[in-house]
Amino acid sequence: MNEPFVRAPLNGRRILLTRVKPDDAIARALRLAGARVDALALTVSTPLDSAQLDAARDHLVDGEYAWVVFSSWRSARAVADALPRARSLGTRIAAVGEVTARWISDHAGVSADLTGGGSAAELLQYFPAPDSGARPILIPRSALAPDTLPEGLRALGWSVEAVDAYTTLPAGAGDIDADIAGNFRAGYYDGAVLTASSQARALPPLLGLPPPTTRVVTIGAPTAATARRQGIAVAAQASSPTPEAIVCALVDALTRPAQADVPEERNS
Repeated sequence: MNEPFVRAPLNGRRILLTRVKPDDAIARALRLAGARVDALALTVSTPLDSAQLDAARDHLVDGEYAWVVFSSWRSARAVADALPRARSLGTRIAAVGEVTARWISDHAGVSADLTGGGSAAELLQYFPAPDSGARPILIPRSALAPDTLPEGLRALGWSVEAVDAYTTLPAGAGDIDADIAGNFRAGYYDGAVLTASSQARALPPLLGLPPPTTRVVTIGAPTAATARRQGIAVAAQASSPTPEAIVCALVDALTRPAQADVPEERNS
């Protein structure tokens, strides 16, 4: 089996990854590329309970939705038990990207009917228009999610029910590893990787703004835009939300002058 990186383009580079996941594919790709990686969770995701979510689960079990659309594995987790029954009644499943689709297959035992390229915008490019009299679409989602997906589906003619299934909060100051925080502020890291807008919002209050010598790479355009609004200079964004693309973005960022990184003015 061929490895994705023949050489080690990040050999010896010190990278901070602002999330912690078991067997993290991004951390693995960075290390395979030669990087020395520290992982630090800047946020904590918490499932939500509500009467609206309970009702949505019941409607899903009864096959009352034409589609259920997931933008993350956490949103799928909220209704995973209902998916086999819903599928048997004709509800189709869409996932914004391969990671979410794989989680659904592994944990709910059903396959996605439609898988996007990793963003809501890309999924919308392939989503079909509704037939006359079509049942609505359910979108379990983060309470912090933008309205790109539901608005895009409504523009196609669908009736959409978007329900908050979880939220993401900044980690507590006491949960931040003091050594990693100190190293970050001292400019120890050559690069930092942000994989979500919530991490971009949490970074300045928890660790401070990155030193000029730390090049920041984001997983995509929405995270880059959020980071710049926090005053974070973004050196590069990955061309797709994949570990390989993040490695390529870091290699690109670390070979360009820091003057190319321009943050937006922070809101007062």
